[in-house]
Amino acid sequence: MRKNSSGRITITIKFIAALTVIIGLVIGLGILRFHAARLAYYLESVNQSIQKYSDEEVVLRQELSALVAPIRIYSYCKESLGMQKVVKAETLPVHMRNEGLAASRKTVTPNNGGWRSSLAWLFGGR
Repeated sequence: MRKNSSGRITITIKFIAALTVIIGLVIGLGILRFHAARLAYYLESVNQSIQKYSDEEVVLRQELSALVAPIRIYSYCKESLGMQKVVKAETLPVHMRNEGLAASRKTVTPNNGGWRSSLAWLFGGR
């Protein structure tokens, strides 16, 4: 009888040990599955952040190109065309005659100086 009861005890101990190992493996796999799901969620949030920052970069590049464009135009005008920045803007008065420009035409005679004398005020003459 002793042999039979000691055999049952060893079988029971082996069964309990196997059951403990199986429960431990199931709990371990559950923990790994939970950790994998948590990492997948974190990866998805990182991908969304990357997409958001990528879209923001596109918008900022468009704004930068719009802001840089006047500088490019200014440098092109200065270097290629020889233009200079105006320090002080001046206005020139334009004197209009009381007569209409096309309404009254005078004939050009040698004593009135021709068409150049009528435009002399543009060049500083009287």
